[in-house]
Amino acid sequence: MKTKDIFRSSAKYLRELSIVVVGIAITFGVSNWISSRNQQKDLQRYLEMVKMELQDNLVITQQQFEFYDQTGKLAKYLYFTGKQDNLQADSLDKYVDIMRDLKYMTYKTSAFEMLKSSGAMRLIKDKELLKSIWDCYSQLEYAKTVGDRELEIKNKEGRNAVMENGLSDIFKLWKPEYKRLFHYYATYTASESVFRTCGQQIEKTLLMF
Repeated sequence: MKTKDIFRSSAKYLRELSIVVVGIAITFGVSNWISSRNQQKDLQRYLEMVKMELQDNLVITQQQFEFYDQTGKLAKYLYFTGKQDNLQADSLDKYVDIMRDLKYMTYKTSAFEMLKSSGAMRLIKDKELLKSIWDCYSQLEYAKTVGDRELEIKNKEGRNAVMENGLSDIFKLWKPEYKRLFHYYATYTASESVFRTCGQQIEKTLLMF
């Protein structure tokens, strides 16, 4: 075979090979682009679900804040009244629901758990947003712990009062037999501040989406 023919054959082979290589590169490039685009779409869907979940949790947190804010107002009223026999039935009536209710907190985590398990967190470029989301759920967990502890004590005190004196007059704190219950409700724990802080964290995070 002549040198010219060998050269032509080699050039043709190299040209065909380069076409194949370029084709493979384009295929991989397009495939990676599509994959990256799909991952970003999935991430946006996950983040949208987390956003909606946080909106729901904000409502729950605000309800808890209102409950413990009223509990705090009852404590301050009793504390500044000073003595059981100084209590006014009319003033105490507006707090009966607060004394009666056991408002347990149940918040939502399914969207956040889905985001974590998907592996999409690594795609979040805004690390401040990511940290803020984590802080929200940490605050929610802490707030629930505080609320559960408060209600556990409240339930115990109420149960003891019922066992000792019956149910009918349990909210008439001016009666001497409810002295212990009077002092329990007069103890201010500032629990509402925990739910206020939690709500503020969620509000701050929602503005970052």
